This record gives sequence, structure tokens and C-alpha cells, in this order.
Amino acid sequence: MWRSLWPTIDRFSLHHFRYIVNQLREIRVVDKRNREVVLDLLQSIVEIVTYGDRHDPAIFECFMEFQVLAEFVRILKIGGNSGIEAALLQYLSIMIQNVENEHAIYYCFSNGYINSVISHHYEFDGGDLIPYYVSFLRTVSGKIGRDTICLLVKVHQDTAISLPLYDEALKFANHGEKMIQIAVRALTLNIYSVADEMVYQFLTTPTASAYFSSLILNLKNKCLHVDAIINGVKESFHEKKRELLSETDRILDDFYYLKDILCIPEQRLNKLVTENIVNMLILPMLLTLLNNRLSNDTGLSAITCLYVLCRLLQVFDGTNLVNVIGSAVLFSFMPPNVTDAAESVVSARLEQVNGLAVCYQEGEEMVDLQHEGAENFMMNYVLKHSLEFTELSSCFDSSPLENSENEWGGIFSCIFSRNHSLMLGSLMLLFTVADSKDLHYQLAAKIGFSQVKTASEMIGSTVAGHIQKIVNQLLKVLASEPPLSVPILLHAAWFLRKLLVFLDQKLEDNDCHLFKTSYEGSCGRLYEEFDRCWFDYIPDVLKSEWANCKTALEESSQSKDPFFLLELASIQNPPSVFYLTSQAIPVLLLIGNGWLIVSSYLAQSGKRYPSDLSLASFGSEVALGSGIPCKIAFSGAGTRDIYVIPIAREISGKLLLVERHPLHSRKGVVIAIAPLAGLDPKIDEEHPTWLLVHLRDFEPRLRSDETKTLDSHTSLPEQGRWILGFLSAKDCKAAFSVILEETRKQRSFVENLVAPVLEEKLFK
Repeated sequence: MWRSLWPTIDRFSLHHFRYIVNQLREIRVVDKRNREVVLDLLQSIVEIVTYGDRHDPAIFECFMEFQVLAEFVRILKIGGNSGIEAALLQYLSIMIQNVENEHAIYYCFSNGYINSVISHHYEFDGGDLIPYYVSFLRTVSGKIGRDTICLLVKVHQDTAISLPLYDEALKFANHGEKMIQIAVRALTLNIYSVADEMVYQFLTTPTASAYFSSLILNLKNKCLHVDAIINGVKESFHEKKRELLSETDRILDDFYYLKDILCIPEQRLNKLVTENIVNMLILPMLLTLLNNRLSNDTGLSAITCLYVLCRLLQVFDGTNLVNVIGSAVLFSFMPPNVTDAAESVVSARLEQVNGLAVCYQEGEEMVDLQHEGAENFMMNYVLKHSLEFTELSSCFDSSPLENSENEWGGIFSCIFSRNHSLMLGSLMLLFTVADSKDLHYQLAAKIGFSQVKTASEMIGSTVAGHIQKIVNQLLKVLASEPPLSVPILLHAAWFLRKLLVFLDQKLEDNDCHLFKTSYEGSCGRLYEEFDRCWFDYIPDVLKSEWANCKTALEESSQSKDPFFLLELASIQNPPSVFYLTSQAIPVLLLIGNGWLIVSSYLAQSGKRYPSDLSLASFGSEVALGSGIPCKIAFSGAGTRDIYVIPIAREISGKLLLVERHPLHSRKGVVIAIAPLAGLDPKIDEEHPTWLLVHLRDFEPRLRSDETKTLDSHTSLPEQGRWILGFLSAKDCKAAFSVILEETRKQRSFVENLVAPVLEEKLFK
């Protein structure tokens, strides 16, 4: 009753706002005793200002009149060790984020209040203040525009000397917390997008531009870490792969961040970033490859260089970086022995590659960067020099190939290397350059692009005369003895398939022989699997692996992940069960005439032909039929009288141990089941009435390294066998013969099912 007589307070009214502000202005010290009171006042102010921005302009007029932001700064300074900084930064972030009136935003950024909050001395050691501080900086950056960013710049004699928002944020650029790194990068992109002439002059000063150099140096350190992981000793493949994926993801994040910077339409910024990428990252890596070294002066391996360059080309679409790399790769086609002075030519080639970066600067000095068509002029200027450089290798284009692979220089020495990872990596780089849609038409013409053909169909006039040699090299990999690991074979088949498209499926006699050798070897090793315990799973694995390989081989070079280079360099997978199947599939996929037969096989391999016995499970009733009586002793269950019934129906094969039904003399109950494949029955030499059969799992197990392959030589556990005791040696031999016969029937069906895929007529 009395409450109805008490006047209500409108907490969003102008009167209440003035009252709250006056309460805040009376605060002279902030400590743990009044900390909560101060925070309540700050929260109320932020809520009322946010409300007033949308509904009552008078509130923000009062906000400016009382200079409330100055009060925030004052509270921050007298806060001492009260721990008020995090909450104050959070409230400021909320207010700035929700204020939409341009006049209000302009006021918030003027008078140096925001800069005072940014430049305040915070104690970041320990605690959770950093996330609040960085979040505040990011919020401010999201509200700045070309008309307001100048309010945050410190100027001396008409020259920008500092941008606290940018300077303070970069101190956390390499913070260990991922979200903080993301916030800092988002902040920098916001600044780059709205920077005016004065701000860009500041960003390009040696002090501020050092950030870009630092960014590339950190990127190189990550590449070195990748090398360390590759060469390190880990307990398992999975552990090493997980570390490689984590580190390469960090490299990709850097690439996409740099790409975002280059997408900002500001020539000075693009020039600064491009020069750092070219001079500090691309050229050192290219020199490693052109100089035919396994590592450069910084210790970065050629494999990692190839991975990084391929990834860079895939990420930085729409830029001229592909033309820098493409030009350098083009120079490297010159073998050292085609000139009288090999060393001088190699030295000149390296100078030419270094000169590419200088060409960009020279071109920019010759034209007005803002003038329409300036970029095309620059590119033509650079390519003019590039094409002049390639004239040195003109004699190579018409020269015969040398037989000795050791005489090749540049990237060809990698392509014809005995190191399969290096060979595949250099081919990957070549294909990625050739498939880039941003490759300049003059370079594309020199490499051999046709405007009619797709990139994957043409590697180039400079390379075209040597494709047959590369095909031969790849076929040697597929036909190698002993066989190489499945990943190497699969990726070699990918490159071979691309080149066969270029050659229109035409091979020389020697290459056809290698192709046939590879095919026959794969088929022969697949047939060897029929003598092992997992032959009944060959059709299923062949079917699943076929789909996987088909998808992998049809992948374009722009979408193909070059991560496989790092895997091949660090892990050499040993042969495993169905390794042979996996090896056969890439070769079969290269044979166009086999598709119809293979499709028919795949449809048939999915069928099952069940029967009552083949569907029998533990506890089910089955007819005893021709079962052979015997005894078996189970641990803890004593000796039991049973019947042995081996049964093979199409692809399914089981050995049933059946106990006579207590009520039906002609029926029994299944008490144990074992796969028919892998039983390997043997009659004990000392006890001719004993039959020993080995057991395997019903489902194949993946290798511990999680490579999705199976171990064909997995030893069975000691308890993985049954000893069956028969009434006579004759019964024992009969059971032995029946098991072998049913196994033969199962194997015969599997062989007939797989045979159409392996018929030699696929070749013709």
C-alpha cells in the first residue's frame, strides 16, 4: 500500500542520468571497499547512454556537457590496485559498440579520451586483463572511419608520429592466445581499410613498417618448426601428423592474413607487403631450389620450401606473386651444361631472380600509381625483363635431353631426383604455377599455355618437349621394385594422369612396357593376398579404395593439398595388407578402357548371397547335416561334445561349432563361430586325432598409425586357436578336408569376383 504512494524512478530518464553522473564525480578514491559501487555507477551510465543514443538525444548532450568520458579516464587513473580496469574496459567497449550516432562517435574519439584509455599503464602480468584490453582496442577499430581515424593520431609538425591504437595492439600480435591474435589482426585490417594519407605515411615509416618484416620472420620460424617436426623422432605417425597439421594451419592463417592486406586497394601498402614477402620469403626459397640445395642458409629444407610456395600460390590468387614465382621457375629450366661457363650462367640466373623484385620498384617509379592502367604497365615492364632473362635458356628449348639426371639444374634437378618427395614436390609447384588463373599471358605463353586448353592440359612449350621424360620418371616410380609406399604411388599416379591427358593417352614403347610392368606387378601382389587370412575382405577394400583413389586422382592442382609433401618427407609407410590393392587401383584408374568392366565389378561386389548357415549367429539353431562330431575344451567350461560345420556361401565363410539340441536330434545350437579365411587347419603330428585351427578377428583392424591401412602379417594371439579332438584319425582328416574345400570355394568366388578388374584386356 505504501509503495504505491512512493514516486517511481525512471532509470533511463535525463534526471536520473545526471544524478548518476554526479555520484561518479564525487568519487575521489577507488579501493576494494567502494569498488562495487563504482562499477554499478559505470554500468548504469553505459546503459543510459546506449538507450539515449536511440531514444533520447538529450542524454548524450548531457554526456558531452558533463564530459563523462573524462570521468572514466579519471576513475581509471585513481583505480590503483582495485582491479577495476577489466570491468571499465568492458563497459567502454559495450558503449562504443552500441553507439550508432555519428556525432556521438566523433565526440567519443575527440579530445584524446580514448587515446588516454589506450595509453594508460596497465599491469598485464597475470590475470585476465589482456583479453578485455584487446577486445576494447578491436571495438574502437571497428568504429573508426576515414573521418575519425585522424582523431586518434598523434601529430607533430603536420606529421603523424604515433597511432596508439595501432602501436599498443601490435604488442600482442604474437600472443599465445589464438583469439587475441585474431583480434589484433582484425584491428590492423580495420585501420588499413580506413587509413588516410597521413596514417599511411606513418604506416610506411621504418618503425611502423617493421611489423610486416616481423610478420614474415615469424612465418619463416614456423616453416623452420615444420622442418624440425619432419626431422624429429616421434612415437607415432599420428602424433607427428597432428603437429604438422597444427603448424601448417598457423602458416595458412598467416597467408590468409597477408592476402587480406593485399586485397586492400592501397598501392603503398601492397608494395610494402609484397616486397617483404618476395625478398624475405619467396626469393630465399626459390634460391634453394634453383641452386639445387637440400636446404638454404637459414636451414629451411627444399621440401618445406616447395610446400610453402605451393600453398602460397593457392592462397594468393589475384596477386602478381604467381608471376614472380613463375618467372623464377621458368629460368630454372636451363641446365648448366648448355653453356661454356656453367658457373657464370648459374650465378647470372640467381641475379636475375633477385632482379624480379627490383623490377616492381622500377616500374612504380616510372608511372603514377594512381593513374589508370599503371598496374598493367608495371606488369609488362617486369615481364619484359623476365622474357629477356629467359632468352639465356633459348638454346635449351631445342637441345636434346641428357641421359644423366645429375647434370640437370634448377627445378629439373628436383624433378629427376631420386628423392621421391623432392620429385613430387617440384612437379606440384610446376602444376600449381601452370594452373594459376593469375599467371600473366606472356608468361603463360612462354610456359606453354593455350587459351583454348585448360591449365591442367598444358604444362608448356618450355616443358612440353620434356614431358615424355617426366612420364618415364613417374612410371619408374609406379613400377619400382620393391614397391614404394602407397602415398607415393597414389600421388605419382595423380601427376601421371595429368600428363597423360596432355599426351592424349599416347605413350612411347618403353613407357608402355613400364606401364604394363607396373600393372602386372600390382595385380601379382594383389593375388598374393589370396594366400593370407584376409582374402575375403579384398572385394570390399577394393571397392572403397577405388572410390577414394578416383576422387583423389580427379582433384585439381589448385585444390590439391600439398601437405602430402610433408607427410612423404617425414613418414615412410611400410607395406600392409591391401597395400597391394591400394597400389593397383591408381594404375587401373589410368586405363580408360577399363571403366565399363570396373563399374560392372563394383555393382556385383556389393551383392551378398545369404543362406541359413551363412547367417547363423551365436545361439541360433541350425541343422546338423553333415557336421562331424568332436570334442573341444573351453577354459572354465570343461570338455564339450560338438559338431564341426564349415560353410562357404559366395563371399561369406564360417566355421560353426554346434552343440546338439536337447529336444531335436537333427538340430543344434551354435556355441562358437570363426571366420573360415585364415583358419589354416593342421593335424597335430603327435596326436593324429587333433585338429588345430587358427583364429582371426571378424573385422580387420586399422593400423595404430591411423593410416587406414591394415596389417597383413599381424600375429595371432596365443589363445587365438582351437584344438578339436575327434573320435578317430579318419574323422580328423575328413574335417581337415572339408575345411580346406569350403575355404577353396570361398576363395574361388572372391577370385572370380575380382578377376574382371585384373584382366589383361584392360590394357588393350
